[in-house]
Parts: sequence; C-alpha cells; structure tokens
Amino acid sequence: MSNHPKKTAETVETTVARIPLHWAVSILVLLILPLSVFLGAWNFALWASFIVWTQFFLYGAKFDTWKIIFPCIPYGALIGFIWSAASYALEVAIPALGGGFWGFFLTTPIIITAYVWSLGKVPVWRDHTLSVFNGFSLYLAIYFTGSIPYVGPMANTYWVTFLAFLWTVAMCYFGWFCGWVNILLTFPKKVRVPK
Repeated sequence: MSNHPKKTAETVETTVARIPLHWAVSILVLLILPLSVFLGAWNFALWASFIVWTQFFLYGAKFDTWKIIFPCIPYGALIGFIWSAASYALEVAIPALGGGFWGFFLTTPIIITAYVWSLGKVPVWRDHTLSVFNGFSLYLAIYFTGSIPYVGPMANTYWVTFLAFLWTVAMCYFGWFCGWVNILLTFPKKVRVPK
C-alpha cells in the first residue's frame, strides 16, 4: 500500500443545457408565433421582439441584461416619437411642406443632433448605444410600417406616433422576456467538469 495521497483532478463548475439551445429556440418560436397572427388588431410585431431577443444573447444571456435593455430601448423609442411628432407638427404649421419627407428633413438638425449628444450624458446610454439605437430604429420601423394595434383615434397622427412608441417598447420588452424564457427552456443545470 502506498502512503502517497491520490491526486484528484481539479474541477470547475459550469452550466450545461439539458435541452440544446437550438431546440429551445424552436419550441419558443412555436409558442409565440400565434401572437403575430391570431390576435387581430393586437397582433405582435415579433420581428421587433426577435431583434431584442438577439440583444439579450449579445449581452450575455443573463437575467440582469434588463438593466441595459429596459432603460435604453424606451429612450431610443422616445427620440423616434419626438422626431415623428415634431415633424408632423411642422407640417401642420407649414402646410406647403406637404406630407412626410420635409418635416423629418427640417427637424433632423435639432432632434438627431440632440439625440446623439444626449447619449453621452447617461452612462447606460453611453455604454450601450446599440440598445438605444435599436429602440430608435425599431420605433421608426414600427411607425412607418404601421405595425401597431389599430385601436383608439387612429385618425389623430399624434395618437398614432404615441401608440407606436408604446408598442415598440412593449415588443422590445417582450423580446427580452423571450430571451430569458429561452434560457429557462434549456433547463440548465450546474455540473463540475475537469479544469
């Protein structure tokens, strides 16, 4: 018998999925796809949710990614709302501008300049401009494609711009939620593996 202690391999703790991620994604898509088809006026704009779902993974696929996504998305969407509302107000004040292009064109130097300048004023916006810009660009996409619930005074352009803001934030938060649920659907477990 040897008096030498046996060497044991060093181990580290890691997380493994019981269900592979690609299957968890497919399962979740199957579960949420009806929300984009069968809710009538309230159909979800899932493409916007998918973009933020991706951001969830980009930022590490952890629950605390809400600390980045939740303050950044609404700020970007708010700037899109302000730009749209200011553009429309200018077109109402100066009917000769016509609809659409000139209102946005003439408000750009003020709204967009202020938007980019403001990003450096709040640390989470400065450090995560991707999320802020996604909120902004997704707002514009939802607004211009009309991917909003057709409820309320839809003839009122200010209502439509505000509804697009609310719907953008809701769809983006839903995307974060999908990312979080996606991880849960892998049924992760902690295991020790050799170092």
